[in-house]
Amino acid sequence: MTVEDTTGAMLPPPPGSPVAAVAPRAWYRDRFSVVVLVLVSVLLAGVASFYTVPAQWVGRILPGNSVVDDGAVALKPGSARPTDDRVQASDIQIFEPEGEILFTTVAVDDQVTIADWVRANSDDAVELRTREAVFGTRTTAEQRERNLELMAVSKESAVVAALEYLGVEAVVESGVGFNGVVEGGPVDGLLEVGEIIVAIDDDLITGLDSLLELLSATDPGTEVQITLEDVDTGELRTQPVTLGAHPEGRAGGFIGIMDVTVRAVDADLPFELDIDSGSIGGPSAGLAFTLTIIDLLTEGELTGGGKVAVTGTISAGGSVGDVGGVAQKARAAEDAGAEVFIVPIDAIAEAESTTERLRIEGVATLDEAIEVLAGLGGDVSELALQIDGVTVN
Repeated sequence: MTVEDTTGAMLPPPPGSPVAAVAPRAWYRDRFSVVVLVLVSVLLAGVASFYTVPAQWVGRILPGNSVVDDGAVALKPGSARPTDDRVQASDIQIFEPEGEILFTTVAVDDQVTIADWVRANSDDAVELRTREAVFGTRTTAEQRERNLELMAVSKESAVVAALEYLGVEAVVESGVGFNGVVEGGPVDGLLEVGEIIVAIDDDLITGLDSLLELLSATDPGTEVQITLEDVDTGELRTQPVTLGAHPEGRAGGFIGIMDVTVRAVDADLPFELDIDSGSIGGPSAGLAFTLTIIDLLTEGELTGGGKVAVTGTISAGGSVGDVGGVAQKARAAEDAGAEVFIVPIDAIAEAESTTERLRIEGVATLDEAIEVLAGLGGDVSELALQIDGVTVN
């Protein structure tokens, strides 16, 4: 008889109790267990190494040159996330949409394993590139910082493009800058890069149009007083300049500045808009943020109530620019359940290469993107902004 306590420990049998004989274990059973244990350990180690061993170990034993020989970067499908909760507005009415606009990302992995190498050879949505092709001469940290800077510019452009589309002057031109002067020209040695032309004589120069208009109405040989502002200190100075004749024979005076830029400052608006991009970098969410702002600030469903993924840069003037990783973004959009993916016009084929059911639409401008949404059933009939009870646009 065997007696157990409450913990399950075995107690010795009472005196006089019969004790059963214990048969000896066969030697081959112990050896079999050891063999199985070794085989399982080897198998687990092999599986672990498949996901942890650097891919360049494989590249070095393969004939010829391989992208993974000296390390590589893997581009993989990232995410497709809603944008409406990333746009904050105050002092203006918001119309929460039922549909979703998704911005897409690419996962960039600089620790490429054998598993990544195998997947890249069987899945078009995974691509291996050299580090130089992805980062250039920058380190991973430097590239990360650069992408955050590009995102900041992209968000500013998105706000301006959306408001300008809705008829709101979001920026005000306030002078003309330049990045060089014509050697031997009228202002050579007189004007310096880093100064802004804000006035000529008594006429304010707000942008390129006002500068060209004034010069075309002034004869060569005329002395003018150019008022300049230092972009760093804000200090003003006046420089007398004698206008020259245009080297291409155009009418009017010539000052000889090159790589002209227009300084623009934010307009004084009665409301505020802000975009929270978190830790995500790069400029490719510009078009998505622009459409989201328009959707939030106007009545109706811009997407028709559907789920639309979007990628593409945006300029303040509404032009849509190319982006990288469209193949990976298309797969991410499809996995997120998007019905349509709006991409830059030249990226249609790349987006179609990694998806099966996703509808791809290519656009070159913000206007074309709006037209695509209208074709999906989006309400674009009254895209007007309400400010203090007054309809703009």
